[in-house]
Amino acid sequence: MENTQTGQPKDVDYFVFTVEDCLLALPYMNILQIVDSPSWTALPNLPHYVRGVMKFMGEAVPLIDTRVRLSLKSRQAEVADFIKTFVQRKQDHLNWIEALKNAVNNDQEITVERNPHKCKFGQWYDTFKPISLTLSAYMARFNHPHQAVHRLAEQAEELVRQGGKEQAKSLISAAEGAELKNLVALFDGFEEQMEKSYQEYAAVLSYQGKKYALAFDSIKYFEKLHDIVDDVPLTGNLNDRVIGGVGRRQVGDSSEDILLLDVDRLLDLDCATVEGG
Repeated sequence: MENTQTGQPKDVDYFVFTVEDCLLALPYMNILQIVDSPSWTALPNLPHYVRGVMKFMGEAVPLIDTRVRLSLKSRQAEVADFIKTFVQRKQDHLNWIEALKNAVNNDQEITVERNPHKCKFGQWYDTFKPISLTLSAYMARFNHPHQAVHRLAEQAEELVRQGGKEQAKSLISAAEGAELKNLVALFDGFEEQMEKSYQEYAAVLSYQGKKYALAFDSIKYFEKLHDIVDDVPLTGNLNDRVIGGVGRRQVGDSSEDILLLDVDRLLDLDCATVEGG
């Protein structure tokens, strides 16, 4: 039975999943299989939101990047941006220690940032929400060496103030071989951790006699949705064209809105026929 307002199936289970911070859903009846960490082969002359084809039961199935289809940044681009940022933040701290050494060696005022929460990395670190327990445990390892490095400024300044310039230089040198070395190693290891943590999935579905695959971030649940409506809320920069309605799910005393994808528009049937591999 279908909702007469939206054309979205109503009394069926939905597959609810995420891309970025968005909850999305498709009718479960269209889903053939969920694939972990899909691989694909790129092909020319495909729509920009189709990465290429993935093999499924001997067939070459077009793999649609759901993020890109919704006008969001792809998972690969997001990871690349994180890695680029970490390279910059590592260099920031290498520059920081050099500035501290120069100030002490040349009897200059120490002006480097002392608060680990106020440097660019510290500001990012305090708001970052890891997407997995593994990544969360890895990020927690930054806390001690990062704070220890920033404490060097105050410790060195105090030693210099007391006439212990050489002790201050020794303190900084020791930190370069300990806390700073550990911090740099953590920055260098971040790329590998991101690649391990940012797992993707693909939902292989059948629609109008053809097979398609949708890359997405995480699986939420399979469930019936209630109060399916066609008044799609404001969705920021999302491509509203591929959103066909909203389903609401009761969660305690409040409700949770799930964006229902319009399968016809999502798949763009005219250009999703792919041959290859």
